[in-house]
Amino acid sequence: MKARSSWMLATAVALLGAASADAQDLEGRFTLAIEGGTDTEITGNVLTQTDASFIGLPVRINTLSYRKSFKPKVRRQVLLGYGLKANQEIVVKGTYYKITNEGIAAGTMRAADLFAFFTEYKEVGGELAYRFYLATRTRLKSYLGPVVGLRHIDAMGVSLEVPDLRIKIANIPLYQSSTIPVFGADIGFGFDVSENVYVGLETGIRYQTKPTQADGLVGFEVIDDGGSRWSAPVVVQLGVRF
Repeated sequence: MKARSSWMLATAVALLGAASADAQDLEGRFTLAIEGGTDTEITGNVLTQTDASFIGLPVRINTLSYRKSFKPKVRRQVLLGYGLKANQEIVVKGTYYKITNEGIAAGTMRAADLFAFFTEYKEVGGELAYRFYLATRTRLKSYLGPVVGLRHIDAMGVSLEVPDLRIKIANIPLYQSSTIPVFGADIGFGFDVSENVYVGLETGIRYQTKPTQADGLVGFEVIDDGGSRWSAPVVVQLGVRF
Protein backbone atom coordinates (compact mmCIF):
# COMPACT_ATOMS: atom_id res chain seq x y z
CA MET A 1 0.00 0.00 0.00
CA LYS A 2 2.88 2.32 0.86
CA ALA A 3 4.57 1.54 -2.45
CA ARG A 4 1.33 2.27 -4.32
CA SER A 5 0.84 5.59 -2.51
CA SER A 6 4.43 6.61 -3.24
CA TRP A 7 3.98 5.69 -6.92
CA MET A 8 0.79 7.76 -7.18
CA LEU A 9 2.46 10.74 -5.51
CA ALA A 10 5.45 10.49 -7.84
CA THR A 11 3.13 10.27 -10.86
CA ALA A 12 1.18 13.35 -9.74
CA VAL A 13 4.38 15.34 -9.25
CA ALA A 14 5.63 14.24 -12.66
CA LEU A 15 2.38 15.26 -14.37
CA LEU A 16 2.38 18.62 -12.60
CA GLY A 17 5.95 19.16 -13.66
CA ALA A 18 5.11 18.28 -17.25
CA ALA A 19 2.17 20.71 -17.25
CA SER A 20 4.39 23.45 -15.88
CA ALA A 21 7.09 22.67 -18.42
CA ASP A 22 4.62 22.83 -21.30
CA ALA A 23 3.35 26.23 -20.16
CA GLN A 24 5.16 29.34 -21.33
CA ASP A 25 5.07 32.98 -20.45
CA LEU A 26 3.77 35.58 -22.94
CA GLU A 27 6.73 37.81 -23.73
CA GLY A 28 7.34 38.07 -27.47
CA ARG A 29 4.44 35.75 -28.37
CA PHE A 30 1.44 36.58 -30.57
CA THR A 31 -2.11 35.50 -29.74
CA LEU A 32 -4.88 35.03 -32.29
CA ALA A 33 -8.35 34.03 -31.08
CA ILE A 34 -12.03 33.94 -31.95
CA GLU A 35 -14.67 34.61 -29.29
CA GLY A 36 -18.40 34.07 -29.13
CA GLY A 37 -21.01 34.70 -26.47
CA THR A 38 -23.61 37.29 -25.53
CA ASP A 39 -24.02 40.64 -23.81
CA THR A 40 -26.26 41.34 -20.82
CA GLU A 41 -27.61 44.86 -20.44
CA ILE A 42 -27.19 46.07 -16.84
CA THR A 43 -28.53 49.63 -16.98
CA GLY A 44 -29.44 52.10 -19.69
CA ASN A 45 -32.66 53.35 -21.28
CA VAL A 46 -33.60 53.28 -24.93
CA LEU A 47 -36.69 55.47 -24.33
CA THR A 48 -37.17 58.29 -21.82
CA GLN A 49 -40.55 59.11 -20.26
CA THR A 50 -42.50 61.61 -22.32
CA ASP A 51 -45.91 63.29 -22.12
CA ALA A 52 -47.01 64.58 -25.51
CA SER A 53 -49.97 64.95 -27.83
CA PHE A 54 -50.72 63.29 -31.16
CA ILE A 55 -53.69 64.39 -33.31
CA GLY A 56 -55.15 65.97 -30.20
CA LEU A 57 -54.89 62.79 -28.11
CA PRO A 58 -52.79 62.70 -24.90
CA VAL A 59 -49.82 60.32 -25.07
CA ARG A 60 -47.75 58.96 -22.20
CA ILE A 61 -44.56 57.08 -23.14
CA ASN A 62 -42.81 55.31 -20.29
CA THR A 63 -39.09 54.92 -19.72
CA LEU A 64 -37.93 51.67 -21.32
CA SER A 65 -34.60 49.98 -20.62
CA TYR A 66 -32.50 48.11 -23.16
CA ARG A 67 -32.77 45.04 -20.95
CA LYS A 68 -36.58 44.91 -21.15
CA SER A 69 -36.88 46.09 -24.74
CA PHE A 70 -34.43 43.83 -26.59
CA LYS A 71 -33.56 40.16 -26.79
CA PRO A 72 -29.82 39.48 -26.64
CA LYS A 73 -28.15 37.71 -29.54
CA VAL A 74 -24.69 36.30 -30.19
CA ARG A 75 -21.69 38.59 -29.72
CA ARG A 76 -18.83 37.77 -32.11
CA GLN A 77 -15.25 38.91 -31.60
CA VAL A 78 -11.79 38.31 -32.99
CA LEU A 79 -8.59 39.37 -31.24
CA LEU A 80 -4.89 39.77 -31.86
CA GLY A 81 -2.55 40.05 -28.91
CA TYR A 82 1.15 40.46 -28.27
CA GLY A 83 3.04 39.72 -25.09
CA LEU A 84 5.00 42.78 -23.96
CA LYS A 85 6.27 41.13 -20.79
CA ALA A 86 6.09 37.69 -19.23
CA ASN A 87 2.78 38.59 -17.56
CA GLN A 88 1.48 41.51 -19.66
CA GLU A 89 -0.21 41.47 -23.04
CA ILE A 90 -1.72 44.13 -25.30
CA VAL A 91 -4.81 43.02 -27.22
CA VAL A 92 -6.75 44.49 -30.15
CA LYS A 93 -10.32 43.25 -30.68
CA GLY A 94 -12.84 43.53 -33.48
CA THR A 95 -16.43 43.18 -32.27
CA TYR A 96 -19.89 42.65 -33.76
CA TYR A 97 -23.20 42.54 -31.89
CA LYS A 98 -26.90 43.05 -32.50
CA ILE A 99 -30.11 42.83 -30.48
CA THR A 100 -33.70 42.70 -31.70
CA ASN A 101 -37.13 43.73 -30.48
CA GLU A 102 -40.53 42.15 -31.13
CA GLY A 103 -42.64 44.83 -29.51
CA ILE A 104 -43.19 45.93 -25.93
CA ALA A 105 -45.87 47.80 -23.95
CA ALA A 106 -44.58 51.35 -23.81
CA GLY A 107 -47.34 53.60 -22.48
CA THR A 108 -50.82 54.84 -23.28
CA MET A 109 -52.73 57.02 -25.72
CA ARG A 110 -56.04 58.31 -24.33
CA ALA A 111 -55.92 55.43 -21.78
CA ALA A 112 -55.48 52.81 -24.52
CA ASP A 113 -52.35 50.65 -24.49
CA LEU A 114 -49.48 51.85 -26.67
CA PHE A 115 -46.76 49.48 -27.95
CA ALA A 116 -43.26 50.24 -29.22
CA PHE A 117 -41.50 48.33 -32.00
CA PHE A 118 -37.81 49.18 -32.32
CA THR A 119 -35.64 48.62 -35.35
CA GLU A 120 -32.65 46.34 -34.87
CA TYR A 121 -29.79 47.60 -32.72
CA LYS A 122 -26.50 46.77 -34.43
CA GLU A 123 -22.91 47.69 -33.62
CA VAL A 124 -19.47 47.09 -35.09
CA GLY A 125 -16.50 48.08 -32.97
CA GLY A 126 -12.86 47.92 -32.07
CA GLU A 127 -11.28 47.68 -28.62
CA LEU A 128 -7.81 48.00 -27.16
CA ALA A 129 -7.13 46.05 -23.95
CA TYR A 130 -4.12 45.70 -21.66
CA ARG A 131 -4.08 42.39 -19.80
CA PHE A 132 -2.25 41.69 -16.54
CA TYR A 133 -1.83 37.96 -15.91
CA LEU A 134 -1.78 36.63 -12.37
CA ALA A 135 0.27 33.60 -13.47
CA THR A 136 1.85 32.69 -16.79
CA ARG A 137 4.02 29.62 -16.27
CA THR A 138 1.00 27.42 -15.60
CA ARG A 139 -1.55 26.01 -17.98
CA LEU A 140 -4.36 27.95 -16.31
CA LYS A 141 -3.75 31.64 -16.94
CA SER A 142 -6.08 34.19 -15.31
CA TYR A 143 -6.00 37.89 -16.14
CA LEU A 144 -7.68 41.27 -15.75
CA GLY A 145 -7.24 44.66 -17.34
CA PRO A 146 -8.74 47.90 -18.68
CA VAL A 147 -10.44 48.29 -22.07
CA VAL A 148 -11.11 51.31 -24.32
CA GLY A 149 -12.60 51.42 -27.78
CA LEU A 150 -15.05 52.76 -30.33
CA ARG A 151 -18.39 51.40 -31.53
CA HIS A 152 -20.29 52.32 -34.67
CA ILE A 153 -24.03 52.12 -34.00
CA ASP A 154 -26.50 51.91 -36.87
CA ALA A 155 -29.36 54.41 -36.94
CA MET A 156 -32.33 53.31 -34.82
CA GLY A 157 -36.01 54.03 -35.14
CA VAL A 158 -39.23 53.15 -33.36
CA SER A 159 -42.84 52.63 -34.44
CA LEU A 160 -45.67 53.29 -31.97
CA GLU A 161 -48.95 51.40 -32.25
CA VAL A 162 -52.28 51.70 -30.42
CA PRO A 163 -54.34 48.66 -31.55
CA ASP A 164 -57.55 49.69 -29.75
CA LEU A 165 -57.60 53.04 -31.59
CA ARG A 166 -56.18 51.63 -34.85
CA ILE A 167 -53.41 54.23 -34.78
CA LYS A 168 -49.82 53.67 -35.87
CA ILE A 169 -46.98 56.19 -35.88
CA ALA A 170 -44.44 54.47 -38.09
CA ASN A 171 -40.66 54.82 -38.37
CA ILE A 172 -39.93 57.62 -35.90
CA PRO A 173 -36.18 58.35 -36.07
CA LEU A 174 -34.74 57.73 -32.61
CA TYR A 175 -30.92 57.77 -32.80
CA GLN A 176 -28.70 58.70 -35.68
CA SER A 177 -25.93 56.47 -36.98
CA SER A 178 -23.07 57.27 -34.56
CA THR A 179 -19.51 56.34 -33.65
CA ILE A 180 -19.20 56.46 -29.88
CA PRO A 181 -16.53 55.69 -27.25
CA VAL A 182 -16.70 52.65 -24.98
CA PHE A 183 -14.85 52.01 -21.70
CA GLY A 184 -14.60 49.02 -19.42
CA ALA A 185 -12.59 46.17 -17.95
CA ASP A 186 -12.16 42.44 -18.57
CA ILE A 187 -11.53 39.50 -16.30
CA GLY A 188 -10.99 36.00 -17.60
CA PHE A 189 -8.86 32.91 -17.85
CA GLY A 190 -7.40 30.64 -20.48
CA PHE A 191 -6.35 27.00 -20.26
CA ASP A 192 -3.48 25.78 -22.43
CA VAL A 193 -4.67 22.66 -24.25
CA SER A 194 -1.22 22.41 -25.81
CA GLU A 195 1.86 24.58 -26.18
CA ASN A 196 0.12 26.68 -28.84
CA VAL A 197 -3.65 26.20 -28.39
CA TYR A 198 -5.84 27.43 -25.53
CA VAL A 199 -9.51 27.73 -24.59
CA GLY A 200 -10.91 30.32 -22.24
CA LEU A 201 -13.80 32.23 -20.72
CA GLU A 202 -14.04 36.00 -20.35
CA THR A 203 -16.47 38.47 -18.85
CA GLY A 204 -16.28 42.12 -17.94
CA ILE A 205 -18.16 45.37 -17.97
CA ARG A 206 -18.66 48.02 -20.65
CA TYR A 207 -20.02 51.56 -20.67
CA GLN A 208 -20.93 53.17 -23.98
CA THR A 209 -21.99 56.79 -24.34
CA LYS A 210 -25.28 57.66 -25.99
CA PRO A 211 -25.56 57.93 -29.78
CA THR A 212 -26.59 61.18 -31.45
CA GLN A 213 -30.26 61.99 -30.90
CA ALA A 214 -32.52 62.17 -33.94
CA ASP A 215 -35.39 64.26 -32.45
CA GLY A 216 -37.53 62.79 -35.19
CA LEU A 217 -41.08 63.79 -34.23
CA VAL A 218 -42.27 67.16 -32.96
CA GLY A 219 -43.52 66.85 -29.39
CA PHE A 220 -41.63 63.59 -28.84
CA GLU A 221 -38.10 64.98 -28.77
CA VAL A 222 -37.51 63.86 -25.17
CA ILE A 223 -37.92 60.13 -25.87
CA ASP A 224 -34.33 59.87 -27.15
CA ASP A 225 -32.67 61.64 -24.21
CA GLY A 226 -31.24 58.30 -23.03
CA GLY A 227 -29.25 55.88 -25.17
CA SER A 228 -26.14 55.24 -23.07
CA ARG A 229 -25.84 51.83 -21.42
CA TRP A 230 -23.83 49.54 -19.15
CA SER A 231 -23.49 45.93 -20.21
CA ALA A 232 -21.59 42.77 -19.31
CA PRO A 233 -20.30 40.67 -22.20
CA VAL A 234 -19.58 36.97 -21.61
CA VAL A 235 -17.63 35.08 -24.28
CA VAL A 236 -15.84 31.77 -24.71
CA GLN A 237 -12.49 31.75 -26.49
CA LEU A 238 -10.53 29.50 -28.81
CA GLY A 239 -7.04 30.78 -29.56
CA VAL A 240 -3.52 30.01 -30.67
CA ARG A 241 -0.21 31.47 -29.49
CA PHE A 242 2.92 31.54 -31.61
